[in-house]
Amino acid sequence: MRFLGNIEAKIDSKGRAFLPAQFRKMLMAPGESGLVLRQDIFEDTLIIYPESVWNSLMDEMRARLSRWDRQQQMVFRTFVSGVTSITMDANGRILIPRDFLQAAGITQSLRFVGMGDTIEIWPNKPQEALPLMDKEEFGSALEKLMSPNHDANATE
Repeated sequence: MRFLGNIEAKIDSKGRAFLPAQFRKMLMAPGESGLVLRQDIFEDTLIIYPESVWNSLMDEMRARLSRWDRQQQMVFRTFVSGVTSITMDANGRILIPRDFLQAAGITQSLRFVGMGDTIEIWPNKPQEALPLMDKEEFGSALEKLMSPNHDANATE
């Protein structure tokens, strides 16, 4: 499953938005049953996880974090407590809870951004661009990260 694209949408007075058609098709695939919505860790945006992706993430986190380490347990609790299950109705709409909309600064218009296995939901404000790297910074970072000599676990 690969979500791709950057699509604008409107939100109605009840907090519902139509998922883009290409995303709906993938989410209606056999084996996909639900969606999980969470606020992003780093940005004021929302993340939609297909339930299968969310479950894999939970399994990975649980395997890495000890239940017997207080800080690790608090990290896990904080991560999983800020989520809600959402469903897509027969018309392809999702209902985004008000507190999630407020946290992301979404009022009337939003933007769905496909991020591979998840979908980000951003406010669609003309005066605010998505937080992206400029071309030179992106090229340099990508070159460094994808270099055969790059150690993913190294810190600088």
